Amino acid sequence: MVYMNFKGICKRRTVNMMNVRKVPLIIFLTCLTLFFSMFTLYMTMFNHGPPSEILEANRQIVLKPKNDVDLSLNGEEADEDEEVSESVESAKRWQKFVDDNKYVAIGDVYNSCDDKDRITLGKAILLPNEETGGLKVRTFINITLEKPLTEGEFLVDVKYNGKDLYDNHWEFCTIDENQEVKQVFCPYKPGFYTWATDKKIPKFIPKGKYHTRAWLNGDDGKLLTCGLTTFVL
Repeated sequence: MVYMNFKGICKRRTVNMMNVRKVPLIIFLTCLTLFFSMFTLYMTMFNHGPPSEILEANRQIVLKPKNDVDLSLNGEEADEDEEVSESVESAKRWQKFVDDNKYVAIGDVYNSCDDKDRITLGKAILLPNEETGGLKVRTFINITLEKPLTEGEFLVDVKYNGKDLYDNHWEFCTIDENQEVKQVFCPYKPGFYTWATDKKIPKFIPKGKYHTRAWLNGDDGKLLTCGLTTFVL
């Protein structure tokens, strides 16, 4: 009969119960540290604060027109002999629209992206978004189309704290075909149009200062509108 000695083959291991108890504690502390790190990051970078505070902060930003248009009306009419350019007149009309409605304006829409003698076609304002509890940008535009608009191209360029952040382009007439609420209804015949469009500001974008330029080209590639905005979150 053969006897086998398993001693030394299956060694008995002693488990340190203190180490076992430490494992769940280490996991818990790691998760807690991760949670507080993410919370701090969110509060620092992504928590925009109440819409009322953001609106007030943007109300303090004075947008100075680059074409040196004096928007102050002061209840005074221009002298009959004084010729007022269409550039100045259009800027004053839209500023009066903003003042009368106590809007927070964050930008303008022009007939050109060039600074000199451009005509103001509209305003971009910041509003509370009651559906999401955040904010949205509403853009008002009055425009006269000289030619039909059946396709067009819409382009956007965004800068964050002075650095390039995002740029893109779309065919204008299909830009919102996958949206629940349509705001573009092509084709547009030649004539006068009043547009008011809303764009939600995502809650996940970081706090900071944003500059945007958005422009619309017609079917022939010629610029129709150029919108410039500046706002802070």
